[in-house]
Amino acid sequence: MKETSKIESIVHNLNKLPTLPSVAMRILNAVRNKKTGLKEIGEILATDPALSAEVLKAINSHFYCLPNKITSVPHAVSLLGSHTVKSLALSFSLVNNLRSNESNGFDYFNFWKTSLIGAVSAKILTEKILPNFAEDAFFLGLIHNIGTLAMNQCMPEQYQLVLNETKNNLFLYSDVENRVFGFNHMQLGEHMTKSWGLPESFTTPILHHHGLDDIVIQEPNIDVMTKVLRLSSLFIDLSNHKEKKAATTFAQLEFLAKKYGFKDKLPIDEIAKQIHHQTMNVFPLFNIRVDEDNDYLKIIEDARNELINLSSDFMEQLCEQKKQIENLSKLAMTDSLTNLLNFNAFHECLDKEIHRARRYKHDLCLIMADIDHFKDINDNYGHLAGDHVIKTVAQFFQDFLRTSDSVARYGGEEFAAVLPEISNTNAMLVAERLREAINSMQIEYENKVIPVSLSFGISFLKPNKNVNKIELIKEADSALYQAKGAGRNICKCYDTG
Repeated sequence: MKETSKIESIVHNLNKLPTLPSVAMRILNAVRNKKTGLKEIGEILATDPALSAEVLKAINSHFYCLPNKITSVPHAVSLLGSHTVKSLALSFSLVNNLRSNESNGFDYFNFWKTSLIGAVSAKILTEKILPNFAEDAFFLGLIHNIGTLAMNQCMPEQYQLVLNETKNNLFLYSDVENRVFGFNHMQLGEHMTKSWGLPESFTTPILHHHGLDDIVIQEPNIDVMTKVLRLSSLFIDLSNHKEKKAATTFAQLEFLAKKYGFKDKLPIDEIAKQIHHQTMNVFPLFNIRVDEDNDYLKIIEDARNELINLSSDFMEQLCEQKKQIENLSKLAMTDSLTNLLNFNAFHECLDKEIHRARRYKHDLCLIMADIDHFKDINDNYGHLAGDHVIKTVAQFFQDFLRTSDSVARYGGEEFAAVLPEISNTNAMLVAERLREAINSMQIEYENKVIPVSLSFGISFLKPNKNVNKIELIKEADSALYQAKGAGRNICKCYDTG
């Protein structure tokens, strides 16, 4: 998958990527080891007195409502089981180690507040649908948006662009993230949790929790937990007291519960109240301020009453509208003939890669390529044949270049390719091999072979080279015209003339 390669291509440059604390990793390893007993887990926790105290405080809180007070971690482990204690320990470790006072518009307090709502929501929903996974569901709900935190910590300047575009709720975070980074917080979250050693029952739901329509998950329990996270995300929206469309969110919850086959198990209004009540008990445990809001129950009641006025097919229309908006968003960034990036998307991509190259001090190559004598192809074979040539060349570019490279149709018969982290010598070699391969292609259209060649112009951004995007494009364009002036079907590099 191209997005996966893009993530892997930059992760090694990220020196702030969140990791689990050592005691949390020891707990995870112990739980995975079937030979580890409850005593050993208690002993691991005992090595961190502060963490042990927090776990015991949580276990003795109203969240668990135990009849008798538990005074030791081994007692807690033996009574509640390793999954419950593990979930609490991991949660406290993560929240306490991933707080920050840095600010670029990112609200850390609200992030952890909404994450805890997601944790409680996931736990309550799973208790009703898949009880054996309920305790793990709490930690899963807590970390399902961890990729968002990682993006902001590792690339705060770029993530500011995401915050700016989403602050008025006009765009989804994941859509803007895809445009800015080439991947989104769900994909980075999956990558991170895999690196932590979490199983597929965690990583797959994190990857897909915002979009299940076209996803087929074979393992039933993982499929259920992915749907639970989708519902949890909506309960987070419902719990946001500034949510102006509570009825719409409520309707989505009921629609999806029915679609997923959970309707009989999930009375949405009762669950919403239960989530609100339990989060009020959980927030103080994680030093999250509790804002008592007497209007919340009224919001739920009003949302329920407003649903009476909505037609039975309202949610189907809403979901269809959402799909259409997503398709329009994709079309706005894609060339309709070739499915490559279009002109505007190319400029966004180049901005992003230049920023990344300067930040991490690595090389960047820009290739501009033009189909030689394209007017003659149209004149001799027809415009439909010309379109066929453009589509064939576009597909060849995609297949030939690395998945971490980006290819665009710059306009007409001209293409642009952005190659990050590549030396001058290797970039010239890639361009030359690409030129030779296209020159030897047998492009057929209506039983006629159309000879095709391309001219290439190449420019480079070195870590110490102070040029902007426009200058880099001009350099590649200048090299391209040199190639055409030298007889076409050759590669020219701006640096060497």
